[in-house]
Amino acid sequence: MTNNQDLIGKKFGKLTVLDIFRTKKGAKKCRCRCDCGKDTSVYYTNLVSGRTKSCGCLMRQNQKKYRDLSGMQFGELLALSPTDKRGSDGSIIWTCRCSCGQVCEVNERYLVRGHRRDCGCGCGTNKKKGHPLDLTGKTFGELTALHLTDKRDKKGSAIWHCRCTCGKEKDFTEDALLHGHTVSCGHVREENGKKLRDNLHFVENSCVEFLKRKKRIDNKTGYTGVFRTSQGTYRASITLNKVRYYLGTYPTLEEAVKARREGVKRYHQPFLDKYEQATEK
Repeated sequence: MTNNQDLIGKKFGKLTVLDIFRTKKGAKKCRCRCDCGKDTSVYYTNLVSGRTKSCGCLMRQNQKKYRDLSGMQFGELLALSPTDKRGSDGSIIWTCRCSCGQVCEVNERYLVRGHRRDCGCGCGTNKKKGHPLDLTGKTFGELTALHLTDKRDKKGSAIWHCRCTCGKEKDFTEDALLHGHTVSCGHVREENGKKLRDNLHFVENSCVEFLKRKKRIDNKTGYTGVFRTSQGTYRASITLNKVRYYLGTYPTLEEAVKARREGVKRYHQPFLDKYEQATEK
């Protein structure tokens, strides 16, 4: 394992390590001096992994550079000129003209990656035809598409008027229908929700099944209630009665897992014990 003193004086990108310390929450950080002369503190893991290379001046320098998209066509959008604005990712915001005549501003990344093909009017919904697909009479789960409306959502997706098998009629976006995000007017979700509630057991408003559940699908650490932060540390938390309790942020996964297990004993176990006692009677 690298000795902290061995890192002092070493250079990572434009940053030179001056000192290494831990925050009150235990996170390991390095105090560094950038080539531009500014001192800054960065997370140790971000520094050694190469995610952080400067005090921020490098990003600002890169933001000034841009590809000249002037005159280039992206779907229905024609890039006119760059603005002084930047997206949250640092990308240039371009002024564009849509084929419908509307002028709008679009993030460069959205243009070159094909995420935006029109101003929102919907004329770029279908890349080949330039208009929405004909879904008339087609069924999507419990829904049958009756006719196209003249409305569009903020992404430009066409909105269809549909009839559900229960008889209710509602409007849904073409994207939601085609990708299976919407399969009924809402009654299927309500019925499934009722079935789920009927099979759940509660102790003082806390669901026993939820307390016993395995890790969430989006959990990448392998442990329930433990998540890796963007700074490379590990955060532990636990939820009870719809209230989330923060158990701390730790430099290692092992410490966070230990804190989570102690949290289970403190918050969840008393309710599980009550449930076991009630079922034994």
